[in-house]
Amino acid sequence: MESYLLWGYIHILLFVFWLGGDLGVFLSAIYAKRSDLSFETRATIMQLGLVIDFLPRLCFALIFPVGLHLTNALGILDITLSYFILAWLISLCWILMILIIGKNEGKPIAELLSKVQFWMEGILGTIMVVGGVYSFINETLDQWFSVKIILFGFVFYAAMAIDICFRPFIKPFMEIGTIGSSPDREIAVSNAINNTLVAVLTLYFLIALIAFLGKVKPF
Repeated sequence: MESYLLWGYIHILLFVFWLGGDLGVFLSAIYAKRSDLSFETRATIMQLGLVIDFLPRLCFALIFPVGLHLTNALGILDITLSYFILAWLISLCWILMILIIGKNEGKPIAELLSKVQFWMEGILGTIMVVGGVYSFINETLDQWFSVKIILFGFVFYAAMAIDICFRPFIKPFMEIGTIGSSPDREIAVSNAINNTLVAVLTLYFLIALIAFLGKVKPF
């Protein structure tokens, strides 16, 4: 069996579980902002969404090294062993951070690693965008592939935007549980969720466009 078929299959699986998992988180967020539900119900739904969120985060961490293998197998770009090793080290460290954050929710170690993860996403996204723009301008790669790299860089920014938009949700939501619901708190929760959903939809759009470029190669 040709190696590109195997890596292509794994790549598709990661996309499926990434989008499928994100859809579950998306629906959980919509229900969590419903003020007609009890706080206990909303909290349970939100907790379920956070558990489901592990799957797309893990897929996100894995899709970069898998994508490198697929790119190399298809002959689009000749990638050396050192880049594969670096990509897998970053991916495995990222996965470890995700697991530690999940097991230590609310603790200082989780808050610290969340910040590290946030800035790591920013650095990786910028590297992708700059590298994609450079290859597009200098025509070192097929233009469709250069654009794909740029868009993948924007995926990192979209992931950062999701985290930023979700942060204002936590305080008013917890206050609803401890103090009680109020119009101001419900508005703050609703606004935070709405902004987060915009960022999530942007992520969906970028992933769909990346998949289109990879499959159709329109230019």
